[in-house]
Amino acid sequence: MNSSPELLKLQQSLRESRSSISKEYAGLISDLDIRKRFTESVRHHPLRWIGGAAGAGLIATLFGGLKGASRKSSITSAASAAAPIIGAAAQGASTISKFTWLGGALEVGKLLYPILRPVVVEFVSNAAQAGLAKKSR
Repeated sequence: MNSSPELLKLQQSLRESRSSISKEYAGLISDLDIRKRFTESVRHHPLRWIGGAAGAGLIATLFGGLKGASRKSSITSAASAAAPIIGAAAQGASTISKFTWLGGALEVGKLLYPILRPVVVEFVSNAAQAGLAKKSR
């Protein structure tokens, strides 16, 4: 009978320890779920992510365009030496540059489409609902 209160205290302490460990384990699993954290970050801050994606696309296009433009400029310069009209060759170089920008933007868009699509759809639907609510007033 003497050990009964001590045994109950130990059992209570064991239950509390198990509960504490299970809560810490659940918190650790939640912290390590990178996909969930990323999705929630995009959902809570869509404009920041869209701006960051646009900035990354711009940087990728600029640096990708410079490498592509230097290779294409040597081709364009050889073509302009052979071409009788220099203005037509310069116009072709600017067209190539425009296509490089467009190609880079499309590549970044293809990479970010699966991630940003739900956010953009939710953002547009919320904006449309707000616009309809203002019109109905």
